[in-house]
Amino acid sequence: MNKSVFYVLFGIARVLIGIMNSDAGVYIAVFYMLKDRKIQIGRFGRFRFLQGVYLYVGSAQRNLSARIERHNRKKKTLRWHIDYLSAQAEMFGAIIIPGPREFECQLAKELGGIYKLAVPGFGASDCRCAGHLFYVKDLAKI
Repeated sequence: MNKSVFYVLFGIARVLIGIMNSDAGVYIAVFYMLKDRKIQIGRFGRFRFLQGVYLYVGSAQRNLSARIERHNRKKKTLRWHIDYLSAQAEMFGAIIIPGPREFECQLAKELGGIYKLAVPGFGASDCRCAGHLFYVKDLAKI
């Protein structure tokens, strides 16, 4: 992981550990797309996803573990943007950071300064962020 992202995550986590409910917070879900493919993301549109690693920033203020488990399931009702991607990609895991929902956009902005925005507006229908999904071709560059 890039050192600046690590320090941001470490700083946020260090300040908040013990303050928030342990099943709530912000997360980065890490997915791997095995091959290039086009995926229809509901009414949002059809997009090309290249082979590589995708970092999705999300939050859950309750039932965070259930949210992460949902991202890892292939069979589910496709409701959110990430559902369409996670049904087609392999999930490596997630980095969880205790904190309020507002940290989701702060973290997305930090990752956007380091990694390529995969699809403009993806995962950001309820905020003003450029997007919450980022692309890295090679896992070693994270």
